[in-house]
Amino acid sequence: MIIRHGQSEGNAANLMQGREEFALSETGRLQAAARGRSLNAALHKATGKTESGAAKTLLFSSPQSRARETAGIIAEEAGLAAPVCLESLIEMELGIWSGKNWSFVQTHSIELWTNFQSHSWDAIPGAESSAALYDGALCAWASLRDAAIEQDAANVIAVTHGGFIQWLLKTTLDCRTWYPLFPIANCSVSRLHAEPRPATQSAFLCWEEISTPLQDLPTDPRGFPS
Repeated sequence: MIIRHGQSEGNAANLMQGREEFALSETGRLQAAARGRSLNAALHKATGKTESGAAKTLLFSSPQSRARETAGIIAEEAGLAAPVCLESLIEMELGIWSGKNWSFVQTHSIELWTNFQSHSWDAIPGAESSAALYDGALCAWASLRDAAIEQDAANVIAVTHGGFIQWLLKTTLDCRTWYPLFPIANCSVSRLHAEPRPATQSAFLCWEEISTPLQDLPTDPRGFPS
């Protein structure tokens, strides 16, 4: 499962956060708690037992504070072990627009905004390239896969960021460009079912959910970058 962090103070202020640090807002903490409760119920259902599925579930997080806080709340609500930080889940670099307000750049960087609408972050000086993000997402998938194999885990959960989630999804589709985009709401979950096929050195992969939002709580439908 891939989960976007809860609403941060930067999200609430409509900022492009990238690798800058922002704590969760109170809404974000409520979102994380709600996602943790829903995961707890799902893990119980998946195991078919009264006890938690925590023993077979690994929880990883981006090292950035908004993701770590989200993962920590989820762990508490879902009865999981404390999350392990995974550097490869860090949010993308946003270059000269890092920390800027969306409305500000639209009105004060008109030419750059026009290029951004056509080429997304590849048009922004200093921002991480599509090629680097694609490769980074592949590395993150490899780390999650290896952890699942090494620890014989049935479930792996990764809490990360809206911009990087775009590329975690795109790599499974062999899409190497920014467009089209996926809506990634705060605390939305994407669930990939994976079954190894050792005989052919491959795997059966099926997205069972993509960016399923929380119910009855406010979310940000744009969802990137965060």
